[in-house]
Amino acid sequence: MKIVYAASEIVPFASTGGLAEVGAALPRALSDRGIEFIRVMPLYRQVAEGGFELKDTGMRLDIPVGFRRHKAEIWLTREPGPLTYFIRKDEFFDRSQLYSLPERDYDDNLERFVFFQKAVVALIDALELKPDIVHCSDWQTGLIPLFLKHGIHGMGRTQTEKTVFTIHNLAYQGIFPGSQYSVTNLPFFCFTVDVLEFYGNINCMKAGITTSNIITTVSKTYAQEIRTEEFGCGLQGVLASVGDRLVGIINGADYSSWDPSKDPFLARPYRVDDLAGKKECKKDLIRIMDLDITEQTPVIGMVSRLVNQKGLDILAEAMPTLMSMGMAMVVLGVGQEQFHALCREWVSRWPGQFAVSLDYNIGLAHKIDAGSDICLVPSRFEPCGLNQLYGLRYGAVPVVHATGGLEDTILDLNDDGSQGTGIKFKTYTSDALVAAVRRALDLYRQDSVWTAIVKRSMQQDFSWERSADDYLTFYHRISS
Repeated sequence: MKIVYAASEIVPFASTGGLAEVGAALPRALSDRGIEFIRVMPLYRQVAEGGFELKDTGMRLDIPVGFRRHKAEIWLTREPGPLTYFIRKDEFFDRSQLYSLPERDYDDNLERFVFFQKAVVALIDALELKPDIVHCSDWQTGLIPLFLKHGIHGMGRTQTEKTVFTIHNLAYQGIFPGSQYSVTNLPFFCFTVDVLEFYGNINCMKAGITTSNIITTVSKTYAQEIRTEEFGCGLQGVLASVGDRLVGIINGADYSSWDPSKDPFLARPYRVDDLAGKKECKKDLIRIMDLDITEQTPVIGMVSRLVNQKGLDILAEAMPTLMSMGMAMVVLGVGQEQFHALCREWVSRWPGQFAVSLDYNIGLAHKIDAGSDICLVPSRFEPCGLNQLYGLRYGAVPVVHATGGLEDTILDLNDDGSQGTGIKFKTYTSDALVAAVRRALDLYRQDSVWTAIVKRSMQQDFSWERSADDYLTFYHRISS
């Protein structure tokens, strides 16, 4: 079976979150099961400057975008992982960030990603790849099923491929004014409520949902939540109508990269049967984050995008109480300026007790998971979440809001800590968050109980092998 996997980001080339992790881990997990993956993504500035062995194929594809035509340069690399093609157009992708400026999206995102998606289809045809399945992810690839059917000029194409569309986060839908529809070159009959029209606008996420053979999302609970008004982001009716074409498959954790027993970023590796190294990692984290605490002080780590979704509103309300509870907190992330300012304020208010790094440093992310006692994920909603999985493997006991993949992957600890892997709070309020942290701290102060919880958490298996089996089942279902 041959699969073309198209995504706007793939680890290690470019990443803003879980979407990129899937593009690396899923092909790796299926590589020994007779599945040939060919990946396609944009050639961003960070790819060009990332030290990867990229090769210019010399191939140039003529891509229409509305009334204009652009040349797509085709580059490739064979390492790491499967063959990966890059679509290069510096006017579109040679930018400091993938999708946006600090406070707004790029104005030409529709043109950028229409160009990318058409280039994917043009590449499939130019190389005569003849894939069985084209796997698309999120709004940046939501129009690909339509381009496979109608062609990049909108004049028709003989389609043989089946399509899978994965929703990583329904909140980001790629909505653009209907007045820009000509940019797509699609037939006008696609601009209907049954396909991609959304209150007079173009909705790229909706297009992927309505036109793909199978729609997956990244946890079973999230697959149910997005059919409701609370979490459906306006598309709950569309998602309810697709029936069993929508399935939830939990993302796996890439344990080849996230393994404390052989993690090159750590001050000292450790295993579930020898936790001495975790104590050294905590000392290292205290040092590099300039915390003024003892080694016995519980440390909460939070690695997150700093955006509305991630629970920073209730965290802000809870911070005065949390900081009075005899603990320290370390945050790593980047996002909206309002939350950057909030974190700087916390550093000034609680120096030596609260520390933040306003960027995304993969090595520091590993150090925080290893050096923290508790992994905090208070998201308002969380389609899957990976940080709680990394926290489990690194022995940072998760405290999470019970939503989406957080609900599916964390077993709530009972009162004496003898069962469960973390602490969940059901109500999205600062009071519930504080109560959950207080429960965690009470257990932390019982050394033998806490050590047993840490060891039990580290033994949880959320490897990609299980998730890959589920994907393989649906690949075979639609291709047979």
